[in-house]
Amino acid sequence: MSKKCAKCEKTVYPTEELKCLDKFWHKACFKCEVCNMTLNMKNYKGYNKIPYCNVHYPTTSFTAVADTPENQRIKQNTKVQSNVQYHSEFEKQKGAYTQVADTPDMLRHQQNTKNISLIEYHRNFEESKSQFTCVTDTPVMKTQLTNTKNVSLIEYHKDFEKSKSKYTQVADSPEIQKYLQNTKNISLIQYQKDFTDSKGSCYQVPDTVEMLTHRRNTENVSRIKYHADFEKMKGKKLTVVDDPETMRIKQNTAIQSQVEYHKVKDQLNEMEIRRPDREARDELEFEVGFVEDVPTRRVGSISDYDPMNNQFGSISRYSGGDPEPPRGYQAPPPQSYQPPPQQSYQPPPPQPAMPPPSEGMVCKALYDYTSADVDEVSFQEDDLIIQCQPIDEGWMEGTVKRTGQRGMLPSNYVEPVN
Repeated sequence: MSKKCAKCEKTVYPTEELKCLDKFWHKACFKCEVCNMTLNMKNYKGYNKIPYCNVHYPTTSFTAVADTPENQRIKQNTKVQSNVQYHSEFEKQKGAYTQVADTPDMLRHQQNTKNISLIEYHRNFEESKSQFTCVTDTPVMKTQLTNTKNVSLIEYHKDFEKSKSKYTQVADSPEIQKYLQNTKNISLIQYQKDFTDSKGSCYQVPDTVEMLTHRRNTENVSRIKYHADFEKMKGKKLTVVDDPETMRIKQNTAIQSQVEYHKVKDQLNEMEIRRPDREARDELEFEVGFVEDVPTRRVGSISDYDPMNNQFGSISRYSGGDPEPPRGYQAPPPQSYQPPPQQSYQPPPPQPAMPPPSEGMVCKALYDYTSADVDEVSFQEDDLIIQCQPIDEGWMEGTVKRTGQRGMLPSNYVEPVN
């Protein structure tokens, strides 16, 4: 459905559309109803959904009429009801007040008012000092002075009654000082007792925004300090005193290492040393006969097995005479002992040399810089800075290759090379 202009009732296209007063208008048709002045959205005034200019905008006028008795009566009743309601609320609120906290501005204003009052009083007092006029006391003045005196006495006694039970500060006597000291000692004893009772107990309070911010800042500073110290100590070693436990562990490790290394060699040497003695003793037993220290072997034991003839034999021992060889036993042919060849010790092959440490990120100094703090490093122009590590915006950490010193340096004084 096409939109119609409210003035010329023709179709309104979007390029010339003007929507105002719940109607659609051509921009050229949006004129004052009286003088046909072209209006816009800033200078028009609407009345009954018809546009007017500021001059011809219709105004509303009122007609004054005489108050009828009925209107006067209603007005009077309204006034009376308003007064009654006001006094009712006033009586309810009488004697009641609301306490509010003194703001800093109110406290400052009160202090300034007090100071101004004291200044004004003292100024008037200084101005009127030594200025007086002597006049004769009239009977009325005498009566007034007497009454004032009497009133002053009454006021004095009233103030005295009010200030009764109050005290005036005087110098502490030795007894009072001793009593105060005893009270202090008792208080300290009680405090120590309460502290001992409450030791180990804690009170949890919620973390405020300031506390969380402070904790986060402390953690960040601690991490930065830790990394700075870590970078300074990188590549260095610390020598500590060996305690008895560490020395004992080192000694045990060395002994175990020596035992493990010489274990096989010592065992072989011991076996080679003992082997000829055992063979000579066995031959001596067969030739001489019974030996009391050597127990008699049981027939059929594995030690009597002859592997050459694949049969068992036994050695008969008598209390006297030559030993009788067992039945079916044939003496084995004599064997000559040949020690195994000794293995010469071969040293381990040399280890290859470790490659040089990497220089990491390398930067070149553009200007001279002198350190302003203990954790900073100085350098000259064209110096090479190796193992550079950015820390934050504007600062990095590196080692001056010329001097070998490591520390903080401004990142805008150098440029990366690799």
